[in-house]
Amino acid sequence: MKPWVLLLALCPFAALAQTPQQPSCNLSDFFTSQFDYTVGSVVEPGQVVLLGERAGCLDEERAGCRTGEKVAPASSLVIGDRWNEYYCVQVLPPGKEVVGWAPAGRVMKTGHMAETDFTSWLGYWDGRGGRGGRTLEIRYEGRTLLLSMLPPGGEGAGRLIGSAEPMGDELFLGEAPCEARASLQGSQLVVTDNGQCATPADSLRGVYGSRTVAERLERLMKRLEDR
Repeated sequence: MKPWVLLLALCPFAALAQTPQQPSCNLSDFFTSQFDYTVGSVVEPGQVVLLGERAGCLDEERAGCRTGEKVAPASSLVIGDRWNEYYCVQVLPPGKEVVGWAPAGRVMKTGHMAETDFTSWLGYWDGRGGRGGRTLEIRYEGRTLLLSMLPPGGEGAGRLIGSAEPMGDELFLGEAPCEARASLQGSQLVVTDNGQCATPADSLRGVYGSRTVAERLERLMKRLEDR
């Protein structure tokens, strides 16, 4: 299988960046409606009240805009696009899995703060939140990365999704009709796709944690307990 070459002009993710209208911001299509994704957290002080998609809610304060969902400080987030003074965010476990618009001043991006290199992509990635139970594997051949989805439980041979060389901290891969984008965020991987990479039950979309990093932390904690 030859590496898939991305044509930005034809990519739906790139098209979103040129659309001069407020992007949708809801749970069902969060990982397909945004152009930019990173991970981060809510900063003090107090809880953040999320706003919904109602027209005009991000232009001025008006009744009926609040979703009723409140997010506590330090909650982990996936942060999508910005519109005016708000970011579209999804809350990650252990918080309740909700999506809405959060004030930009209450959101801190942390994903791109971590130093990563080619080897940071490699290994097993376990799903978080809505992707809990899903496992991806990234291995390499030369300078090309190959991404596969493993069967439920992570046992057996995986199904190859695609292969490509990383472009910085992003990987665009797939073969028609599948188009997928993976963003490396330190020990987390944010994956989006065009909805044609797998059956709905096996959707790639979501946030994945590095099993290697988790295992290192587990070993460290065990050593500390044994002292």
